[in-house]
Amino acid sequence: MITVRTLQQVACAVAVLVVWQLVAVVGLAPSNLLPAFTSVASSLSELVTGSELWTAIGDTVGGALQGLVVAALVAVPLGLLAGLSPFLERSMRVLIDFGRSFPAIALMPVFVLLYGTTTTTKSIVVFVACTFPLFLQTLYGARRVDPSIVETTRSYRIPWRLFLLRVVLPNATPSIMTGLRLAATTAVLVAMATEVIGGIPGIGRQLSLAQADGATATAFAYFIVAGLLGFLVARGAELLETRLLRWRPAD
Repeated sequence: MITVRTLQQVACAVAVLVVWQLVAVVGLAPSNLLPAFTSVASSLSELVTGSELWTAIGDTVGGALQGLVVAALVAVPLGLLAGLSPFLERSMRVLIDFGRSFPAIALMPVFVLLYGTTTTTKSIVVFVACTFPLFLQTLYGARRVDPSIVETTRSYRIPWRLFLLRVVLPNATPSIMTGLRLAATTAVLVAMATEVIGGIPGIGRQLSLAQADGATATAFAYFIVAGLLGFLVARGAELLETRLLRWRPAD
């Protein structure tokens, strides 16, 4: 069912496209900087019917997914342990503060020297960019466990494994899913950034090549694809979060 909100959003998007087309047609901006939307749409239709675009999308998504999965496998267990152990959290605090403020993309030259302009380099940079946000969200989620519940489980000598699965994880899952949603978007954006900077195969590299060749309309077409991919990843993560957390009461 189409809602009023949806109609408003569509109308806003159409208005932006109309203004874009008018600015290009009237000549308020040079064509090599802002091509007409019709030219971009034509280039986009050509890309969609070819294999080059889909190969680039596969390269971008594949590299982002590899880095994200490894980051989740490392960050979530460590976040749970740090959230349950004040000593461990205090010991890691300096490392955490440094890691979350360090720009992962700055490590590109190092990894390019080690692994070249490959998907491995892309995945490692994505891993670094996603690990600390995921770790912090998991840590905050593990902290949500009421201290009285922790004392009760200790008093009744409930096994650690059962305590982790039945108490900690249900409390931490909303925060973990939020971290995964944010990390998924970050993974795609960082993957594209590595492709632009390092010339690694993917959407970012194709966009840079089109711009270098003076094919502005094609470059804008890849830019639109990059935006749509980021939107779809964010939307998919939101839907997954909603589906997995159906049991959570509405705020």
